[in-house]
Amino acid sequence: MKIQNIHAREILDSRGIPTISTEIELWSGDKGKGEVPSGASTGTNEVLELRDEDGHVSKAVENVNTVIAEALKEKDFTSQKEFDDFLIDLDGTAQKSKLGGNTILSCSMAFCRATANSLGLQLYEYFGLIYSDKAYNPKTLRLPRPLILVLEGGKHGDWSTDIQEYMVAPKMDKFNSFADAFKAGTEIFHTIHDVLEAKGYSTGVGFEGAYAPKEIQSNKEAFDIIMEGIQKAGYKPGEDFEIAIDAAASEFYKDGKYMLHRENKVLTSDEWMALQEEWYAQYPIFSVEDTFDQEDWNTWDAFTAKYGIKYQIVGDDLLTTNVLRIQRAIEEKSVNSVLIKLNQIGTVTETLDAIRLSVDNNMTAIISHRGGETNDDMIADLVVGTPAQQSKFGGPDRGERLAKYNRLLEIEEMLSA
Repeated sequence: MKIQNIHAREILDSRGIPTISTEIELWSGDKGKGEVPSGASTGTNEVLELRDEDGHVSKAVENVNTVIAEALKEKDFTSQKEFDDFLIDLDGTAQKSKLGGNTILSCSMAFCRATANSLGLQLYEYFGLIYSDKAYNPKTLRLPRPLILVLEGGKHGDWSTDIQEYMVAPKMDKFNSFADAFKAGTEIFHTIHDVLEAKGYSTGVGFEGAYAPKEIQSNKEAFDIIMEGIQKAGYKPGEDFEIAIDAAASEFYKDGKYMLHRENKVLTSDEWMALQEEWYAQYPIFSVEDTFDQEDWNTWDAFTAKYGIKYQIVGDDLLTTNVLRIQRAIEEKSVNSVLIKLNQIGTVTETLDAIRLSVDNNMTAIISHRGGETNDDMIADLVVGTPAQQSKFGGPDRGERLAKYNRLLEIEEMLSA
């Protein structure tokens, strides 16, 4: 795939914050674009997001339009890996701090789309091809189990709760299709609106398209609201839907303690674990993400040893889609599930490597959005085209989130045809 043109520009993400968009044109005339999201709460081990002092990304854009453009034009690549490795070598740093992880990812995503277009493939088909590195069977492709965001707190929801995300997850064997399961999830979402309204709580949404009522009294009350929403929508908690959370505990961890403002408590790791045990025992919880600080490895290990059979224990800030950290988690048995985010690691190839390492070691992989998103829907194709089992795309409310859900609905129709 020979590069003819590459051009980047600054655009705005869903929070109105600048990000980078890059388009690549091949000599075949086929084009592809990559628009990079940005995290509101980020792990310290993520690749560098290159920004100017004023928050813009003009330096990242300049890097594409000068340094990278000069290196890529007229160059022929035989694979996504070859392209990504070229940019990794061009940067030459562990966290892509020279050119910027966002800069490199925008190019990687653009090349991925352009190549799929040149081969006449849907993007999910192309992911299936390059993931397996051989001919693949389209019949093995499947739609994910969606973790549908309904309540937000933490940084994403102006600290309405300490826990950052509360999600409902349909049990897929209870529904005939992804479309049916997602529709049921949206019914619960709208019913929760009515529950909040009846309580006199606000119904504004946070960064990721879910309700973030400031009037909520505690982290535990959020669970009760969700349970009421599931039941009033006509579904059975634990049978039709389960609950997933993302605590984003690194955001309220300070000086070796967990600072829960909504509980008015300062807890040690053991005390925080005990409080979670108490909460989870009362509700149909199936998945818990980032429930401890990103460097509190011993507590992660202990929690997974005790509850790894009962819960899906997900590492996000702990692992940052980084194969070295995932390998450590495998060896220490720190988690049994990995959250996958393209912009945590900076290229399509490294993202696929992280998925492969996870599923090959009997861990679930969850493809996730970010707090600051664009309308780019690549991650919908990514979750279908790889063995990742679940998707985490936010609430069924804002356009940048719905772009991903709507793409999944479209893909399901294509596969069924």
